Amino acid sequence: MPLWKDPKTGKYRIQFQHQGKRYSKTGFATQKAAETWMVSRRTELEQEAQTPPSQPTPSVSASGSLDLETLMVKYLRLAERSLAPITLRYRKIVFRRFLAHLGNVSVETITTEQVENYLLKTRTNNHFNKERTELMVLFSWAHKRLLVPTNPVTLVDKLGVDQPKKVIPTPQEMNRILLAAGKDRSLLLVLFHTLARIDEILRLQWDDINWDRHEIRLWTRKRRGGGWQFDWLGMNAELEKVLKNLWQKRIGDEYVFINPKTGDRYIDRFELMRRICRRAGVRHYTYHCIRHFVASYLYDKEKRPLPEVSRLLRHTNYQTTERYLQLVDPNLRETIRLLESFTAPLVDEVREAEK
Repeated sequence: MPLWKDPKTGKYRIQFQHQGKRYSKTGFATQKAAETWMVSRRTELEQEAQTPPSQPTPSVSASGSLDLETLMVKYLRLAERSLAPITLRYRKIVFRRFLAHLGNVSVETITTEQVENYLLKTRTNNHFNKERTELMVLFSWAHKRLLVPTNPVTLVDKLGVDQPKKVIPTPQEMNRILLAAGKDRSLLLVLFHTLARIDEILRLQWDDINWDRHEIRLWTRKRRGGGWQFDWLGMNAELEKVLKNLWQKRIGDEYVFINPKTGDRYIDRFELMRRICRRAGVRHYTYHCIRHFVASYLYDKEKRPLPEVSRLLRHTNYQTTERYLQLVDPNLRETIRLLESFTAPLVDEVREAEK
């Protein structure tokens, strides 16, 4: 039961967990008042759990079939248990837009043409494909459960998208970014020394750090099944120094990075990296570019083997890491060298002619 006093406001904040969910409140004048609220809130939650939830009355069409909104609600009830919040939020946005476009029609009447007409209203081919994927998930789920006769998205082809050029900071730019981070440098240094994703670090808790074994535990849902899984990584001296400094200045005993405005963890920090890059005088890089930079630095500069870099990135197979680093197959390198003997005399001849 974390309970602490905000040094700025002098008010108490309390936080507790109930059936896997976290509840918190701030602004209490005394510690006793905070504890009284917690007991009262726990009682309310236990009473709610004992009361069976009222089942919503589904809307049905004249033929008695399932309507689109009810289908979406059925799917989202299950999705909330397995999807990351940012994925769930985007999926809900797409569902709302699709519902507004078609209206609350019977799912049996939705056609491939209607889905395609909706997707053609998106701004770019990339948006077209992303929203197509979200609708595909919904109707595939419904079709497996015999809630719809067919999946109307299946026959909608993806559109061509130009492959973006992967750009990561140069070593000079990386130094400038770290220097420009100022009071937020600790966040970037933890990202740098763990090769972690930003959400993994914003969720980092103090009990994920084992000072005795010099190890840090990172959680992810980016694996098959969608459940939370963790990996222990070793901490180097620099990372341990940063974390110990944060521990000495900590506001609460749960999360490492606390939002002083809410007293809870940060959900996201989208604008921070943009501001840091602007101060550093470099193009806008994302937090993920730090992960790319460190992986490339270890592989290219420090000549660490691919399996080591892959384990640090916590990829489940090497092919993911190869795509991540945009590596060329070494066998292809050897094959392409076989062409050298054919053109070598001609290349030498051109070189001589240009002198």
